[in-house]
Amino acid sequence: MKMLTLARFSAITCILAASGQAHASLLADGGFDLATSGTQTSGSAWNLTANAPDGSDESAQFQTGFANANNTGVGGTQAPGVGNGIWFRSFEGNQGNSGEALAQAVLTQSVFATADGDYVLDFVAGREVNFTARVFEVTLSTLSQSGTVDLLTAIIPDGNLGGAASLNGGGTPFSITLTGVTTGELLTVTAVMLDGADSQVPGGQSGFLDDFELNVVPEPGSLTLLTLGGLAILRPRR
Repeated sequence: MKMLTLARFSAITCILAASGQAHASLLADGGFDLATSGTQTSGSAWNLTANAPDGSDESAQFQTGFANANNTGVGGTQAPGVGNGIWFRSFEGNQGNSGEALAQAVLTQSVFATADGDYVLDFVAGREVNFTARVFEVTLSTLSQSGTVDLLTAIIPDGNLGGAASLNGGGTPFSITLTGVTTGELLTVTAVMLDGADSQVPGGQSGFLDDFELNVVPEPGSLTLLTLGGLAILRPRR
């Protein structure tokens, strides 16, 4: 068997790298490992904004111990810097004080489509049984289309039912797919809690999100061209 020339080897490497883009998340820090626990500082392209209904305690923050515990994992503990997630604190809103505001929080990140094809957003979520809000959802959108998971009606086990935190991951998985996205389109991931309120009922009132991944499934024609190109390069010369 003849050895591959350096040029042919390099070309094959480029083809393999291009085909592998379908499995590499386009989002920066989808697991929030760069975020500062207990704050709204993401350390990445994520933007988290939240109000403080009582004037001091904010309604959402990055938090260690929630990301890999069972669902919301309230009470779970992990080593510092491991397993950050987004903690939505609906109980901060309208805690029975006259005129107190409701809890509002929005998380966003936008990226450009790198190829024509379908784009799939995967993430995990948790919601405790007494979590109360008007809206709790995740959306993937472009200027022409969008898909949404309603996390108020989705089937999610109560976070208090699980055990201690685990480095093997946790939460209930969800997925959103947008079809026929074209190269260069702006894709935006948005997670939002609107009008969160203290349920006035004993028990957990937290929501949780983590492990975001946005992947592209290239159009079949693109994959075919890559495959044919690879075969042409590998064909030995006579």
